[in-house]
Amino acid sequence: MRKKKGIKRCVIVINKLSGNGNRADEHTLKTALGAGYAVDCYYIVEKQKLEDFSEYDRIVVCGGDGTLNGILNSKIRDDVEIIYMPYGTLNEFYNGGIKNNHFLKDICFANDLYFSYVMAAGIFTPIGYCVNDKKKRKYKALAYIAHVVKEYKIHRINAKISASDYMDEGEYSLIMAIDSPRCFGFRFNRLFKADDGIMHLLTIKAPKTNGIFGKIKIFFPLFRAFFIGFGKPYHSKNMEFRPFDELTISLDKDVDFDMDGEKKVLGGDVNLGITCFSRPITILSKSDLKNLYEANNAQ
Repeated sequence: MRKKKGIKRCVIVINKLSGNGNRADEHTLKTALGAGYAVDCYYIVEKQKLEDFSEYDRIVVCGGDGTLNGILNSKIRDDVEIIYMPYGTLNEFYNGGIKNNHFLKDICFANDLYFSYVMAAGIFTPIGYCVNDKKKRKYKALAYIAHVVKEYKIHRINAKISASDYMDEGEYSLIMAIDSPRCFGFRFNRLFKADDGIMHLLTIKAPKTNGIFGKIKIFFPLFRAFFIGFGKPYHSKNMEFRPFDELTISLDKDVDFDMDGEKKVLGGDVNLGITCFSRPITILSKSDLKNLYEANNAQ
């Protein structure tokens, strides 16, 4: 469909597969966010790659972290206005500290892929993308709990990690780049500041054995990282937590990564950093939506 001259276009993307996607009301969204636009609604009802939204001036994203990730990696205009409303299960990105800012300027990237808050591989990370959508809608956050025991296993990721002031290599059970105070439901990154151009790296080396003794050994750095957390950079023999603005992860083979709750397979040199879109992403809460609806409905 070609854009009519002088008429701006808006698309409201509603992910029915997300944990709370069924609560997104088309009429309310159109009234609150579609005034002055020719509005289309795009429903996600099955797993799919989001492709081309380049015809739109405004994109309203109603879903979870993965839905926003899909839009960031779709074909969109450089000057597009993105409005994000969290209708996911955990909404890690929103609940991590963004909800009080209303705008997001920093966008993380790994090579040619964008992500909003986390990219991680290794222990527990498949939970982010392997949980059944029906179970997420029915059981909410509890749907993830059943996978914790299954994913408590030793991963072995051969990698070299290098930045301007840091280099390490070896066999890792967890590699995480994060721009949020929380992940896995744990608020562990107390160094996070929104839109400061900085991400944080967390790595945990793999233990020598895979069995029960390996699981016991890796429990301690996991507990240190996610239950105690970090208020400053941390270094030990088996764990590293540090800030970075640019970093390269060199992998000897393809590795499955959780990127904002979506599975991405990466290999070779993975270059990470932060960029900015021409317009910041607007973050709206349910109360923000209600206020906009009432204001526009009264006109």
